[in-house]
Amino acid sequence: MIDRSHSGFRVHTLRFVRTVKGDLSPGTQGTIVYETESLGRQLVLIDWDAGFSVPAFPDEIEIEDRKDEVQDGRPA
Repeated sequence: MIDRSHSGFRVHTLRFVRTVKGDLSPGTQGTIVYETESLGRQLVLIDWDAGFSVPAFPDEIEIEDRKDEVQDGRPA
């Protein structure tokens, strides 16, 4: 089942992540598209600022903020 409850949340990688579309250095940022479960494992599809979309495991990322939070005194 696809869960879009965190769609739009900004995230960054906690460590080096190797993917089929390219490597992600620690601190690489992206936006959550959706979450899903596959073969008993939680996966988060992320549209990375590096220019591609690939899934990551929840322990590889950290949520920075919500898409509707105020930043720098202005709505995001």
